Amino acid sequence: MDRKGSAAKRRTTILVVDGDAVHRETMRRILRGEGYRVLDAADYRNAINVHEQHRGQISLLLTAISLPGGNGYELAKALAEVEPALRVLHVSGEAGSKVSRFYGLPGGNWQTLARPFHPAEFLARVKQVLESASPFAAGAS
Repeated sequence: MDRKGSAAKRRTTILVVDGDAVHRETMRRILRGEGYRVLDAADYRNAINVHEQHRGQISLLLTAISLPGGNGYELAKALAEVEPALRVLHVSGEAGSKVSRFYGLPGGNWQTLARPFHPAEFLARVKQVLESASPFAAGAS
């Protein structure tokens, strides 16, 4: 990685939200190893609080769909209301229409990554969402 790329990553803050401590730590370790600044939360309410403390600094919300106290879609929707440029990547053991139906979520073009994933696949997807994805479109269908 060149110095310019490394500096850009250091300015990129990612909020990782997952109720499973092992999953959260794995994602945090992979991202920090690539030079990203990582904040984390174990549940919906804590994620809202972390976001409030770092408003305007978070480039990507990386959240599990299933969370203690809520779900990742509703979290993304709440944060996008106050920070419209926020990028979002949902991570789940079940991705796509199956998880949308289970949680009663609208269909749409929101970004998901199925678990388990290889670290290189994970990093490539994070980079893709940061660089090319549109901000989270709450209520998109």
